[in-house]
Amino acid sequence: MAFWNRKDKVEKKSSGKVLGTSTALGDFLIAGDPGTASTPAGALSLYDKSTAVSIPINTIADSFATLTPVLIIDGKKIVDHPLLTLLKNPSPYYTGPLLQEVLAKYYLITGETEVVALGNVDNPPLQLEPVSPRNVQVNSQSGAAVSSFIIDGNHLPGVYKAVTKDQRVRYLDSDGLKELKQIRSFSTKDDSLQRGQSLLVSASREAKQHILGGDHNVALLKNGGRVTLVYNLEEDLSKDEFEEAKSKIVRGFSGADNAGSMVVTAGGKSTVSELGNSNRDMDFDKLQKAARQSVALQFKVPLPLISTEAMAFNTYGLAKLALYDDAVLPLADKLYGGLKMLLFPRYDLDPSKVILTYDKDEITALVMRRNEELVKRAALGVEWIDELRSELGYEPLPDGKGEKLAKSSPTPAKPSPGGTNSPEIPDSNNEEEDLDEERPINANG
Repeated sequence: MAFWNRKDKVEKKSSGKVLGTSTALGDFLIAGDPGTASTPAGALSLYDKSTAVSIPINTIADSFATLTPVLIIDGKKIVDHPLLTLLKNPSPYYTGPLLQEVLAKYYLITGETEVVALGNVDNPPLQLEPVSPRNVQVNSQSGAAVSSFIIDGNHLPGVYKAVTKDQRVRYLDSDGLKELKQIRSFSTKDDSLQRGQSLLVSASREAKQHILGGDHNVALLKNGGRVTLVYNLEEDLSKDEFEEAKSKIVRGFSGADNAGSMVVTAGGKSTVSELGNSNRDMDFDKLQKAARQSVALQFKVPLPLISTEAMAFNTYGLAKLALYDDAVLPLADKLYGGLKMLLFPRYDLDPSKVILTYDKDEITALVMRRNEELVKRAALGVEWIDELRSELGYEPLPDGKGEKLAKSSPTPAKPSPGGTNSPEIPDSNNEEEDLDEERPINANG
């Protein structure tokens, strides 16, 4: 909004307001907004208010939640172990997928995630439960490692002090019954020693733009009026009277929440001139799309997965594969890596010999790509049959039959034990094999 006082004959320079916008949105379009994502509470607020933030984060976290954790010991996949049992049933209040979803969303939103292991700290944990970064405070000197974590609120409150032993730092409560583990990302502050930094810090302008644009449009529809108005106060007013009239109008009708509200006055003379006719004049649609795309790219989510305009049948599969390669699996490596640091010592597992990871055979996009690659490798005829079979989880063929160069065949694929089609790898002489004898490697080896 803009104001003119007829008594004020001197031309006044713009005070920085943008004509036709709410004050908050105008200030944002002029100078931008540094955002509040620098704190966990601020980042979580952006997630709560903006689908431009929540959709890409949910896309990644929901996919991560479906991953099945496994152990790799001596090159063999282990699916039955007390540590895996804990991850699948972490507590009475959290299922395994829910725990993974919560850890992933907190990490993506705030740049860090915290989990508490309950039970005697010298034994395998009895339960695992996440804690909101909003309720976690760090106690340390600037540029130094955290000396203690303080959890506020009603869920697992207390002080977790650093205990260093054998080049390992643990954060334990005073009773020795709870251990806190923080998994954090890179931060531009304190050498990344204290807290993670949300990706929304650099994308906060786009997120705030999306929020303000949405608030503005909703208020416009609700109030039933028009924006982009000029108020001309025709009476001769003193400076104090002018400021008082201006203050009343700004207070009553400025801001995203008051967009489009109607004005009714009594007494005095004023005119209101409309400078625009529709929302299109402010390019809200373009701004909203740009905000969604910027935030999605910040989290490495392919646009076909979040925008119907970019989606096509022949690009969806590639986009899904790119989502796992660029976002989901890197996140899994970070979160499983943090859980490994917490849990391996308590289960006497050697991290140099044991790997905590995800079951690749249960990720459809990865299995399809692997099968296509195996068919191409078989066509080259430079690898033994057993070498290719091993990548499908099959044991070597008996009597040395697999020690022959593979050659692809148009034989239809047979469903693997996991239910996903796997290519059949015959021998170079096209000998008939009894595929019913194929067995996956025993997970308990």
